[in-house]
Amino acid sequence: MKQLFTKRTSLVFQLFFALFLAIFFIVADINYRAFATIRYYLDTIISPLYYVSNSPRATFDTLNDMSKTHQKLFDENVALKNELQSRQSELLQLAFLKKENNKLRELLGSPLQHDEYKKVAQVLLADSDPYVYQIVLNKGEKEGVFVGQPVVDEKGIVGQIYKTASNTSRAILICDYQHAIPVQVLRNDMSMVAVGNGCNNDLLLDFLPNNVDIQVGDVLVTSGLDEQFPEGYPVAVVSSVKLDMHDSTPVISATPTADLKRLRYLLLLWNEKNKPTEPEKVTQEVPNNE
Repeated sequence: MKQLFTKRTSLVFQLFFALFLAIFFIVADINYRAFATIRYYLDTIISPLYYVSNSPRATFDTLNDMSKTHQKLFDENVALKNELQSRQSELLQLAFLKKENNKLRELLGSPLQHDEYKKVAQVLLADSDPYVYQIVLNKGEKEGVFVGQPVVDEKGIVGQIYKTASNTSRAILICDYQHAIPVQVLRNDMSMVAVGNGCNNDLLLDFLPNNVDIQVGDVLVTSGLDEQFPEGYPVAVVSSVKLDMHDSTPVISATPTADLKRLRYLLLLWNEKNKPTEPEKVTQEVPNNE
């Protein structure tokens, strides 16, 4: 027989117990490294779910490519060939300028700049939290991905690796409130820091010098002062220069060059120091039957 009155735990007690557990785990996560290891293995375990959730989009892209007409593919091929020829001519000039730049650096005693090692990564998932701007990539520690690694696209800096797992990694975007990157004005080499202000807003420039000389339309590139991002990659374009009415300090914002709301395929960068080692090729001796 069902009782009319059952003894249940108070909702207020359940609420305080849940809050206590949440605070306990937050404090433990901050103070004990064991929780970082637990998160690493949890990310590795659930990484197949990222691939499963990404499969409908990948299937749609494949079907969309298959549905293109022969004439459209032919026109795209011609356009790509023309663009490739144009890029090759630019690369010839770039190689000459790079050689001249290395000569000048030798004369000035500055270290030479080496080419970065790059690897393509695919975006599996974008974080839906309106206050957290992160993405999940399909490359992890097995491919040599490390925390703090720069992530770029064809237009400029996208962000850097925030957390890694065995087969996947999580990157924080430059528009995230927690992200900051040292930059310099391409026109006059003036250094400052670009701070994230949410992906719906432009970046804010901080640590400005007193005699700041910056204009709308100035291009901001990585300065390399943090030894994390390589020097010279585009970051943003200055969109607004205003004065604070309270203390007359400049308030400068800049629009990221990368389209942070439409990310699909990105590039991971390594330098000579942290370049991943290629697996050694195992040669098998063939017996000589004589």
